Amino acid sequence: MSISSISGTSSTSYTSSTNDTSSLEKQLAKLQAELKTENASKDDANTKEKKVAQLEQQIQLISAQITQKSSNTSQSSAVDTTKKDNNNTQRARGTISASGGIDILV
Repeated sequence: MSISSISGTSSTSYTSSTNDTSSLEKQLAKLQAELKTENASKDDANTKEKKVAQLEQQIQLISAQITQKSSNTSQSSAVDTTKKDNNNTQRARGTISASGGIDILV
């Protein structure tokens, strides 16, 4: 039925989005570790300041991307739920009541 194809599509989309977020989270952890290492390094103050600023900027960028991906996933789930509700409504409209109070799906 068309419902299973919609379900399959949204599931694939969600999995893809989850993988993207997971990859970004790994990058974020790596950058945070580099930042910690750089803060403990014995580089001269000027070099250290530049490296720390660059790492902090990259961390902010990755964090923003994770937030955006998470937000997009939530919105996608809401759309998928709406599609499923619409399909259920359409099926409900296609029912008729037979004698004895039994509903038959048309």
